[in-house]
Amino acid sequence: MNQILVSAANLQQQLSEQPITILRALMSDPINGTADIRDSQLLPGTIDVDIDAEGSDHSSGLPHTNLSADAFSSLLSQLGLNINSDIVIYDNRGIFSAPRLWWMMKALGHQNVRLLNGGWPAWEASGFSESKHVSSQHNTSNYQAVVPAKAWFANAEHVLAAMNTETQIVDARSAARFHGNVDEPRAGVRRGHIPGSYNLPFQTVLENGKFKEVSALEALFAETQISLDKPIICSCGSGVTACIIGVAALLCGATDVRVYDGAWSEWGANSHFPVEV
Repeated sequence: MNQILVSAANLQQQLSEQPITILRALMSDPINGTADIRDSQLLPGTIDVDIDAEGSDHSSGLPHTNLSADAFSSLLSQLGLNINSDIVIYDNRGIFSAPRLWWMMKALGHQNVRLLNGGWPAWEASGFSESKHVSSQHNTSNYQAVVPAKAWFANAEHVLAAMNTETQIVDARSAARFHGNVDEPRAGVRRGHIPGSYNLPFQTVLENGKFKEVSALEALFAETQISLDKPIICSCGSGVTACIIGVAALLCGATDVRVYDGAWSEWGANSHFPVEV
């Protein structure tokens, strides 16, 4: 998993040497609803995927539900991608929504997909030029997913079955939300956390909008008493920032990591699921 991240400097060099597809993961701020920036902060050849819109399955009634393999393959075909495309994903905030799109692509079996560490801010800080337009016209392709045997996502039943086992449930929400000290931003969702879960707020694995060095990440997991040698299920509010924690674990060498897709939006809204405060 050492090919997860690419720096702005390395990406800029590679763009002049080989064809790379640049995807930008757009998503409004889930707490205050502020819309993401669309008409600027563009890397060369940027193609947008909106996690709030076409990048999620809206039939579930939950925010940011993963697309089915067929639906996601159809979207990628419309964007002109194929299973062998060399893809780099970024977002406007640094590291926020891009890991979610990366996780979705890995779940589809895409091998050659990386994250721009630091996103647009890192690209801008490196002094590289901004593109003026989003790439909006694409030659359609026939994306053929090769869904891996390894599961990248978990559902509520998986989480229930994992409780009181060696599987560790790691919650990426803030400590205040995890401990139930504040109301949840979504109406009808209870306070608290999944019983027995660990709290590792996603901001703690980042520094200046980038993933921390592996040694610092390993120390964080150790301090939180999370074993990288045991199965991990990551959760959060709606399955987005959980992917940041998931990527951090993979960077440290963990091999059995999944993201709870329904996340607290599902668990906290269903009175049948136990809650700890």
